[in-house]
Order: sequence, then structure tokens, then C-alpha cells
Amino acid sequence: MGAVKMAAAIRSIRLGIPVFDVRVGNVTLGSLELLVGDPDSHVHLFLYIIAKSWSERGERIAFVIDKGNAEYHRQIAESMGIAVRSLEEGNLWKYEEVDNSADAFAKIAEMITAYPLILVDSTAWLDAEVELIYRTLNMLSASNVILVMAVIKDRGIPASIATLEALAELVIRFETYWAGLRVERIIKLSKSRTPRNPFAAYYSITKDGINIEELKRL
Repeated sequence: MGAVKMAAAIRSIRLGIPVFDVRVGNVTLGSLELLVGDPDSHVHLFLYIIAKSWSERGERIAFVIDKGNAEYHRQIAESMGIAVRSLEEGNLWKYEEVDNSADAFAKIAEMITAYPLILVDSTAWLDAEVELIYRTLNMLSASNVILVMAVIKDRGIPASIATLEALAELVIRFETYWAGLRVERIIKLSKSRTPRNPFAAYYSITKDGINIEELKRL
């Protein structure tokens, strides 16, 4: 089982998370960026921050989600100011509903040539076989596509999540800390394939989505 080789990027591109892009910079075409949250982190909302940035540039976006959840996801997009239904009608945005992790990776493989950005919400569960992950990410590494996956660290087979973390260009963690009734949420860079300055930032959940607040010293 060989290691995934990164393709030489034709262009680097910002991921689309404010503050994070300023501190971290660009991501590489043909790479996986992994968002790892805890159950209270609302990590899946960050997929929409990324999607909004890309859609404003006119990029085509594919979104892989659990079957039966498309309308729920459309409501999230609309609450964050994305005209998702118009984008769908214009063939700039596509929801792909899947039954399981194996189906999700099969859809990723199918869409690599058609979409520059593929977002995958695997926050319910992740149990893809390690061989399937390697095979799909080898295809990704030879493309000009950015793949962003959101997972919950305790909702999945550990070997599957560990494989994604090992192969990702960036691993970004979203952590929740409770002090009585007060909650603190932190986004931080956990792993980077290339040297980058570590940083973290507080964020909060609002009715309009995500508000990224002050930087936090590590």
C-alpha cells in the first residue's frame, strides 16, 4: 500500500475560512483538507464558509451528504447567504446524497474531473475501508481538485479517520470547552504538510452561521 503522492499544483488557492487563510495561506490542488470536530463543534458549518467563498468566485461545487438531508443542507446554505437553489439551477452546485462511506468515496472518484471543489459531510459516521481511502486519494492527488471532508473524531472507525489524517495536507481541529453554562469554541491548525506558523482562534455559533473571533496564542 503505497503512500499518496501530491500532484504539482498548477495554482494554489485560498481555502475560504477568514483569519485562517491569512495565517495559513494557500492550499494545494490535488489535496485533502480534513476538518475534525467534536460533537458540539458544528464543524459541518465550516464547509459552507468554504463553499460560499468558492461560489462567489464562480467555481462549481459538489457536496456529498447523507441521503435524505438535501433540504436541511439547503436551509443551512440559505441561512449563510448562499443562493444555493439558483446555483443548483445554474449547474454550479450539486448535492450528492449517499447511503454510506463507501458510496461517498465512490461519488468522490466520479466527480474528480467535473468539480474543482468537493465537500464531504461525514459527521454522522465514517467507516470507509482504508484501501478505498488510499485508492480515492491517489486519484485526487493526480487532479486539480480540492477535497474537504468534515468528520467527528468519535463517530467513525479509528483506522479510517487516522488514515485521512495521515494523508491530509491540513488537519484543522474544532474543539469545544465547557465551563458551567459558558462555552468556548476553538479552531486550530493541528497538522500541516508544509511548515506553517501554528495558531488558533475562537469562534461562535450565531443564527447566521459562524463568527470567527479573536486569535488565541498557542
